[in-house]
Amino acid sequence: MKPELTITKDLITIDTKSALNGEDILHLTNAHAIDDRTGQDLTSKLLVNMADVKIGQVGIYDANISILDENGNLQPLRQIAIKIVAAGNGNEQDYFSQPTRRQTQSTQQQATPKYAQQQPAQNLQQEQMDAKKPRKKKKHWGKKIFYVILGLLAIYLVWTGISYHQTRQQVDDQGRQIGELQRKNDSLGDQLDTANTQIKELRQNYKTTKDAVKNYKKDEEGYRQQYLSQMQQVSQSLASLKQQLDNQTQQSGLIYSILNGRLDNLQTTVNQMLSVQSADQAQNVLNNYKWYK
Repeated sequence: MKPELTITKDLITIDTKSALNGEDILHLTNAHAIDDRTGQDLTSKLLVNMADVKIGQVGIYDANISILDENGNLQPLRQIAIKIVAAGNGNEQDYFSQPTRRQTQSTQQQATPKYAQQQPAQNLQQEQMDAKKPRKKKKHWGKKIFYVILGLLAIYLVWTGISYHQTRQQVDDQGRQIGELQRKNDSLGDQLDTANTQIKELRQNYKTTKDAVKNYKKDEEGYRQQYLSQMQQVSQSLASLKQQLDNQTQQSGLIYSILNGRLDNLQTTVNQMLSVQSADQAQNVLNNYKWYK
């Protein structure tokens, strides 16, 4: 299998409030993989390694898009960048189109002369109106200033309380998101370890099956009983592997689907080999077995 990966972007920008997982990355980059020899669609076998990405922390991190090959090993295909910016700093506009710096300066230059022309006339008009107004005696300015200061202080205290509550809520939300992502990463790591162990044991059982058939063909009468015993041992080993897989994974996801399919495929083959009456029939059953199914 020679996978060919295509993506529409290699930089993803999110803020510190946003959560991101492997499926999101595959969706945002429009990742698509095919076998360049057979044309088979391999997109469903794509996985994303986000071990170096620190969700909720500002920075630029690398993530790898990989594929699970026919031997059950992860094969890196493409590295992308994930940029995390601070939430609430105005950078949210970076996800969409923004006016260029030259356009912004041009707009400011066009607006400035008009304002500069209007300002002197407005100031002159205001001075003339103030000169015509009769002066009034100032009364109770002390009380008015006191009430204004008191009102401003009340507004400040209310604003401070609301701001503190919002900040505390944001920190709590980010903490929960980071904890959830960490649990997901740990779970994925455990599933990968389980997958590697299961694949090694599957290969060992397949090798035992091949050796048993080889000996059986050499001497059908002498190795018949030994052949049946070895097939029963392989069948029991596969049943144990199946139980371990169900206990150690969530019984969902790509890794579970692939491993479960291979276990069932080899178990079916072994069951057929237990019912054969000759070494040639056993060899035919083994020849029809496909490891990658």
